[in-house]
Amino acid sequence: MKIYLETYGCQMNEYDSELIRSILRSHKHEFTEAEDQAEAVLLNTCAIRENAHEKIYHRLDHLKGLKRRRKGDLVIGILGCMAQNLRTELAERASIVDIVAGPDSYKRLPLLLESTRGHQEKGFDFSLSEYETYSDIAPQRRPGVNAWIAIMRGCDNFCTFCVVPYTRGRERSREPQNIVAEAERIATEGFKQITLLGQNVNSYRYEQCDFADLLEMAAEVEGIQRIRFTSPHPKDFPRKLLHAMARNSKICKHIHLPLQAGSDSVLERMNRNYTKEEFLDLAAEIRDTVPEISLTTDIICGFCGETEADFEDTLRVVEQVEFDSAFMFKYSQRK
Repeated sequence: MKIYLETYGCQMNEYDSELIRSILRSHKHEFTEAEDQAEAVLLNTCAIRENAHEKIYHRLDHLKGLKRRRKGDLVIGILGCMAQNLRTELAERASIVDIVAGPDSYKRLPLLLESTRGHQEKGFDFSLSEYETYSDIAPQRRPGVNAWIAIMRGCDNFCTFCVVPYTRGRERSREPQNIVAEAERIATEGFKQITLLGQNVNSYRYEQCDFADLLEMAAEVEGIQRIRFTSPHPKDFPRKLLHAMARNSKICKHIHLPLQAGSDSVLERMNRNYTKEEFLDLAAEIRDTVPEISLTTDIICGFCGETEADFEDTLRVVEQVEFDSAFMFKYSQRK
């Protein structure tokens, strides 16, 4: 089957799309860059904000016309976090959808595609795994300078504004030797930079290996010139990581440290498990240990119950830390 794959959302989704390409190519499926030549259109989706959902529904309105012109001879699949979040509601609201599969179901995509041949039935899979890390799949990457490597999957933090623990399941880490082997393959393919991905990279642990240990192992891979990572969580940021960054020139001097809010009452309602003073102390320690560091952040405005005074607290933290850049979002209620 000839497939058109479209990716929305975060870096982890980009990495997942590379996994999807590998899985489907191993089952003799082909990929096309031309939507009008595809036999199946797969959308790898995001669920972090409401407008991410609306983008997909608008996209489905367009695909509805394409499927009508094909007299129904087009398979449409919704994959990823939106699929896991909405499940059968997607197919009920958009009857043209044939496949709905969550982030832990990608190995079943060949079977789901087969089930839709002749449009005899739809294919749904929303199972969340305690173990799946796709460590046995070699992603199919496009040529470039940077390559993503997912070192873990899932999240155990349960921030009250976030659906990720419900769409990607609980935390599980890949074996460090497996990650290093992937970095070595990447180097032979000509990539110069790797970015290690995790919902909270601080939480990476495999037996006695923690995230700082993994970074140092990755830095030993010949051919890789730069190493980045995203994202750590302020609540349990390891000082050991700072010392690894300070002494290793391959590890880029950049930390994306999501603040989200600078008001203690808002942080408590968000279940972030740190105070504004703890965040400020951490930022100061980071700058002391790695003076050339670039600090960036995420900020949510308008969270439930946020007052003008809360907002002013956030502004003061931003002024004190002097972030190099910030991604700022209006709060979007999730279910």
